[in-house]
Amino acid sequence: MIFQIKVTAMALAAVLLFAGHANALAPNPVDACNGSNNYGVGHSCAYSTSEGTAQGTCQNDSDGVLICVPN
Repeated sequence: MIFQIKVTAMALAAVLLFAGHANALAPNPVDACNGSNNYGVGHSCAYSTSEGTAQGTCQNDSDGVLICVPN
């Protein structure tokens, strides 16, 4: 019985851990490539928009700022 409780608790913790990462989507194109992501030119990126999720690659804009450019 105690073994089942431990296994259930560990499974629940794993699900919550992965769910937290799935929700960690950048709020804008700049944060999608900078900050904690720390990506470089050519890396895949994604950020949240009013229409859903925009996916693209990190590129330098005309000012040299690294941003996520949608595909």
